[in-house]
Amino acid sequence: MRVVVLSWAPQSLAARFFARRRDLPGVELAGLLLDEGAAAGSTARRLRKLRRFGPTPFLTGRRLARLYHRTLVVDRPRPEAFGVPVRRVGDPNLPAGRAALREFDPDLAVSLVNRPLVEETFSLPPLGTINVHLGSVPDYRGGVPLFWELAEGRQAVGFTIHRVDAGLDTGAVLAWGEVPIERRVTLEETLHATLPKLAEAALDGLDRVLIDLAAAQAMETPQPGAAALRTAPTLREYRRVQRLLLDLQ
Repeated sequence: MRVVVLSWAPQSLAARFFARRRDLPGVELAGLLLDEGAAAGSTARRLRKLRRFGPTPFLTGRRLARLYHRTLVVDRPRPEAFGVPVRRVGDPNLPAGRAALREFDPDLAVSLVNRPLVEETFSLPPLGTINVHLGSVPDYRGGVPLFWELAEGRQAVGFTIHRVDAGLDTGAVLAWGEVPIERRVTLEETLHATLPKLAEAALDGLDRVLIDLAAAQAMETPQPGAAALRTAPTLREYRRVQRLLLDLQ
């Protein structure tokens, strides 16, 4: 089974995935399709988020995004040093991006920190596309992993390996797991203590799913329903989580 990875943030989960380079029975890593247009279009995307969510969730969302970036990014070489072919595209949802994906001749695509994909793209590989989501679905669909679990007093944070479909984190589940939340005195320290462990657990789950898919033994479970999409918190919610962490010390 030929697998291609799709990502716009190659130094995050994709770098961790390729650094492992385990021999997975029946699995061949065909390459990395790198979406450079997502970063280039960040200004327009920020303006859309500002209009949609308002100023304070927009600012707290940017703050959280920077914290996640510092937490999950690893000190790895450029994508060309991952040991697989790399194709850079402006947008995998455009014809040129799909043409580049098709050149890998993949059986399956894996989304590791990627923009939402249209059906023409995610259905192009014969076995479709799967996504690694840091959060348990359907309760924690969308962004800001770990924040809402902290806000709601959870003791663990989950990951989900699921099919990509027309919704956002709504596809059938292939694997699920969780790790304990390592609470620290600040949100940043809590993220640094917890998210790398969550990422590694999620990639362990991805390894198992790839082996099962290659052997045509993967089990899929439709999601029971679509809970409300998680978005960036307000400033009040952000400060409340910070106070909760301080109160535990």
